Amino acid sequence: MTTASYQQIVELLGDVDPLFVNRIEGTGASFDEISEALGQLEDDQFGAERRAAATPRVAEVRAILEEVFDDPATEEEAWASVGSA
Repeated sequence: MTTASYQQIVELLGDVDPLFVNRIEGTGASFDEISEALGQLEDDQFGAERRAAATPRVAEVRAILEEVFDDPATEEEAWASVGSA
């Protein structure tokens, strides 16, 4: 699997803090792994049962994304920007 580029991560997440993008890029996760982690968080928003991460990188990305989306100051803005970049 190819590591997702900075630009691919921004395309997935939209307008989020570049430090989070750099942290996600640093995990070495692929575009698909980041998409999976994001999908799991979206499922959580709708009360779906929490799934186990397919890879350790998915779990690591999910933990970073949880920081982004659990911050009350940025949560609404972050969810609004997902996929709209």
